[in-house]
Parts: sequence; structure tokens; C-alpha cells
Amino acid sequence: MVQLAQVALVIYGVLLILGGIMGKVKGNSSVSLVAGGLTGVAALVGFWKSLDDPMLGFMIGAMVGLLLTGIFVSRFARSRQFMPAGLILVLSLLVGLLCMMARQEVEAGLG
Repeated sequence: MVQLAQVALVIYGVLLILGGIMGKVKGNSSVSLVAGGLTGVAALVGFWKSLDDPMLGFMIGAMVGLLLTGIFVSRFARSRQFMPAGLILVLSLLVGLLCMMARQEVEAGLG
């Protein structure tokens, strides 16, 4: 579970950064660029920290995932469009839950 969560954090971080870039290119949204960049980097920091301090790293990853879950629940409710709000909502929820499960595994001494 620990390695799966680490891989998920890397993929998630890269996708968030790329999504921010796409928001800038397609919609000329500087907010998307900054938000995608910051949250993507935060997810990558969570991965990096999980290598030497998995409790902290997975907490960072879970916080990013669950924060974005909350934000994109409201965006999806307003737009009712799967792309991009629904996709980011599902990915964020999965990453947040995966990081919490990996953190519990580490805490129990299994990871």
C-alpha cells in the first residue's frame, strides 16, 4: 500500500501541474496555472517526504487530496461536467483515501 500511495502521489502531482498548464493554455486562466502548480508541487512534496518520513508525507498527500475533493465537489455540483471537475474530484478522493490508508499501515508498523 505504501509504494502504491507513493506512485499515486507522483502521478497525481504531475497531472495537477499539467492540468494547471492546460487551464492556462485553453482558458487563459492564470488561477488554474497557479492552483494546479501549487497543489501539484504539494503532492510531489508529499511523495518526497514519504520516502524518509512516511507519516508526514502521507499526511501532506491526504490533505492535498481531500482539500481538492472538497473544492471539486462544489465545482462538479455547479457544472455537472465530468471534465475536468468530476475527474479531479474522483482522483483527489482516491489519492486522499489511499494516503490515509498508507499512513495507517505505516503507523501499524506494516509498511
